[in-house]
Amino acid sequence: MSIDPLDGPAAGLKESLAAAIDHDAAHIAAVGDDIFAHPELAYQEFRTADVVARELRALGLPVEEGLARTGVRARVVGSRPGPVVCVLAELDALHAPEHPAADPGTGAAHACGHNAQVAHLVGVARAMTERAAAGELAGEVVFFAVPAEEYSDIGRPGVSDVEFPGGKQELIRLGCFDGVGLALMAHASGVPEVAPAAPGAGRPTAALGMDWQYTGFTTRRAVFHGRSAHASSAAGHGVDASAAARIALHAIDAQRGTFAEDVRVHPVLRAHPASLNVIADQATVDTLIRGRSARSIADAERRVDRALRAGALAVGAVVELTSAPGFLPLAVDRTLGGLFRRNALVLAGDAGWAEHDFSAASTDAGDLSHLMPVMHATHGGCAGVNHSARFRVVDPVRAYVQPAKALAWTVVDLLHGDAAAARDAIAGYRPRHTRAGYVDAMRATTRRARYPEAAEPWTC
Repeated sequence: MSIDPLDGPAAGLKESLAAAIDHDAAHIAAVGDDIFAHPELAYQEFRTADVVARELRALGLPVEEGLARTGVRARVVGSRPGPVVCVLAELDALHAPEHPAADPGTGAAHACGHNAQVAHLVGVARAMTERAAAGELAGEVVFFAVPAEEYSDIGRPGVSDVEFPGGKQELIRLGCFDGVGLALMAHASGVPEVAPAAPGAGRPTAALGMDWQYTGFTTRRAVFHGRSAHASSAAGHGVDASAAARIALHAIDAQRGTFAEDVRVHPVLRAHPASLNVIADQATVDTLIRGRSARSIADAERRVDRALRAGALAVGAVVELTSAPGFLPLAVDRTLGGLFRRNALVLAGDAGWAEHDFSAASTDAGDLSHLMPVMHATHGGCAGVNHSARFRVVDPVRAYVQPAKALAWTVVDLLHGDAAAARDAIAGYRPRHTRAGYVDAMRATTRRARYPEAAEPWTC
């Protein structure tokens, strides 16, 4: 029989925190709506970071800023030593210029709900400081707003002073998660307006929920080099790089039936300036190769590389292949997820809870999960599928308030008393990397190759 989260020594503190979040609901929602109205792209989230820093500083907390350019961190210290629990929020929007709320200059839009995460972080921080929760906790609660979860580009974070494209990846490299024992967050999940044709897709979104596993991905950039020539009078002197790219795309599509069931491969043909009467001498295909395990990703990589090389070989072009760090698969920690689930059922009821074994999405929380236990929950209150022009918050209680309560209660479960639950979660976790080992492994994924290797320079 499950234990009622409001029937135990922490019940009074939980009820007090929930009351504080309800009292601050309008303010919490205003923060979320403000961030939605001012979207910023990865590693450029300066205004958003200022909002977070201002909110945390107003609570009397010491605030660190400029971590991996825009990361913001503050902490509440408990009355006794113990583990460190991190509440995460992601700062960035994604490039979605067709979204009605997109920034007209950058094309950025919060089409994935990171604005709600900032609202959660602010709501939990306000409640814990206003109700003096630290006096009943052992350890520390770190509030950490992090940049760049939306993958910016293959091998190029977009700024010269950042090494890795994922914000959590970069913060791991910098040692900003050193000392943290556990990490918690909740991510928006939108609801399609129309039922999709794909079986199992577009599942209804509950108020709160959990996808227990997420894909990781690797990347591939293929730059095809051909030879320009007049497209009519000298066509025989040219080598069409765009044709090589099209053949490669067809070859990838022809193998889709052979990919593992958990694999998703989505290539994008990048446009290069070209004239209609000139044979293209360059074309680029960027590809994300997702999978549930390193094994299935590696198998799909081999098939994709084969197709890219085949495109070059078919027309006599040369292809340069570049791989760069992607995101690692995420397996949500079962202990942390179980605590969140128990709290969510009280807040949302059985009908308001949904869980699934697997999501085909990816997140750099997966990278963090290779170093510590991570809880990555989901919440509703949004319409439109994620990453679409239709995505928006439609229910502030479900999107902003309920997740903040569930996160606050889970923190209490972990750190109340002598923090036994947090200690148990940490003791039961087996890290797959040290920080140094992780950084080395990510750097090792940056590779370059040329095919054919001994291709001679083009001559007219």
